[in-house]
Amino acid sequence: MFPDKAKMIRTANLLFVIFAVAPGVYLVTAVLVTFGKPGFARDLSIIPWLFLGLALVSLASIGVTIFVQTSTKLMLERGRYDPTGRTYLIMSTGAVLSEAHAIYGFVLTLLSGSIFYGIGFTIVTWTSLWWVRKRFKQNLASLPDA
Repeated sequence: MFPDKAKMIRTANLLFVIFAVAPGVYLVTAVLVTFGKPGFARDLSIIPWLFLGLALVSLASIGVTIFVQTSTKLMLERGRYDPTGRTYLIMSTGAVLSEAHAIYGFVLTLLSGSIFYGIGFTIVTWTSLWWVRKRFKQNLASLPDA
């Protein structure tokens, strides 16, 4: 997948930057769209139920992220012949799962008109990304330098 470790690290760093900036862009977009106006939901009574549903999906996403980042058996065969590619795939999967939280907050913010949903889910996104980055650095330390 990657010819060398340095190229993979550059690509991974770019991916982290993109995924760290995107929730901020979502927040700015949501504020500009809903500023001083109600949200797009016709019936605001669905917002608490939608929040509950997305919070549960978010918890499930956190569980999958933890599993992907900590599993030693995940892609074990690939790790034998391409440890650099395996490390990148595990990191990128965790980063994408982390980014999903920001999307949930963005949807809730647009529907409800309240930026607090976006802020809350963005904090979860950045915390999850930070943890994935920390695990990525731990996995990098175990890779050969070649």
